[in-house]
Amino acid sequence: MVDVMRDPLTHTMTGSKAHRRAVADALNVFAPRRVLDICCGDGWLLNALRHPVVIDGIDFYSPAPQGYGLFVRADFNAGVPKELGRYDAIVCCEAMGYLQNPGSFVQSVRQHLSPRGRFVLSVPNPNYVGARVNHMIQGYPRSYSWFAQNDTPEPHMPWLSLGLFQLWLLLGLNGFEEISVHDVDEPKPRRAWEHGLGWIVKNYARRQFRKADSESLRMLWSQALSDQVVYGRQLVISAVANS
Repeated sequence: MVDVMRDPLTHTMTGSKAHRRAVADALNVFAPRRVLDICCGDGWLLNALRHPVVIDGIDFYSPAPQGYGLFVRADFNAGVPKELGRYDAIVCCEAMGYLQNPGSFVQSVRQHLSPRGRFVLSVPNPNYVGARVNHMIQGYPRSYSWFAQNDTPEPHMPWLSLGLFQLWLLLGLNGFEEISVHDVDEPKPRRAWEHGLGWIVKNYARRQFRKADSESLRMLWSQALSDQVVYGRQLVISAVANS
């Protein structure tokens, strides 16, 4: 993780949102030259990167961020606009829970990535142990939509709970490999009682890891064992476009 005490600019631009710092870290490691920021919002990403970069943006609700290159007002449910070119990295932060057509969207992301380009995304983690208990009672994951109306779209209506396992399948089926979970600087666990449930979850994941018959499955279950997946409230995941 970036040491925010030594990197005050990154901390200022990402604020208290630790998942943003994790996304920036994942990008800074390989220093892409061209980045597409999907659902770019206020354009925080530009000043969180530590290398020269051209960032284009897509958003349906927010205006063009200052300092971005090309900006397209578009609904990401229609995929990446065809007029856009190829990128070294594509980022989608805190938005995939709103998708109506996740498979088509991920396919369009793959089509706009250069060979071995990275897709970096963040979503609320629907499978941390506290959310599993809440889901059992409530019927849908904590922090998702309140399901109050379904007549007109609103800026905040997430409904799709994509966790590690769903993303592993979705990304793998649509041309991605090296699917990796990145650490987010947050309390893990946040509540003491989560330790006990986490022990049960990790024991199950260990058994699945031992039974895994491929490197891809072993990597999946080793990441399912991580504190970030078992206790963290956020998921930051990267994947590489296969050749």
